[in-house]
Amino acid sequence: MYAIVKDGSITATGNIKQLFPNTSFAGGVANADFKTAEGVKNVVQGEQKDQKYYFVTQGDITLVDGVPTQQYSNIAKRLENEDAKDADGNQLYVQVWDEDKKQMVDSSEKLVNQGVKTHCLGEIKQTANKLLAKTDWMVIRKYERDVAIPSGTATYRAAVITECARLETAITNASDVDALATVMAGQNWPQED
Repeated sequence: MYAIVKDGSITATGNIKQLFPNTSFAGGVANADFKTAEGVKNVVQGEQKDQKYYFVTQGDITLVDGVPTQQYSNIAKRLENEDAKDADGNQLYVQVWDEDKKQMVDSSEKLVNQGVKTHCLGEIKQTANKLLAKTDWMVIRKYERDVAIPSGTATYRAAVITECARLETAITNASDVDALATVMAGQNWPQED
């Protein structure tokens, strides 16, 4: 993507063929001298935060220190769970099928908008369960037939459980989405021997 910059403002954006539809270029490519003479500059990307933690929307292309820059809006997602409400502020409830009325009706269970912490906790638990599942058969064998679990396996399983607990606490204590992202980036799962 390119922008034509004239007199300190952007006059047009697009690819070279869009910007110069009636111009042919040797080899089909505009050379650097042509771009310089016409004020054509590459559009650089502004900051886009991780979409796991932020709603990212594309904005306008603006000049930043003379460089055409694609702007983005980064709005932090909800960190904690909250009750779901309608436009009037009334609590929403999980809908269930009522066979007698032949329609959906409210249950007694509140509808909840999940925060990003809930998703991260689920991800951590899923990872721990996946790591432990490989050796679950040894635990079952121990209790069904009293066959010892190898010490290396017991140590590995304990390390997985410890890391899961550490991460769950850190996620719960994260004060904002940036702190939460740091926790998730700092996962330190043990390696199986």
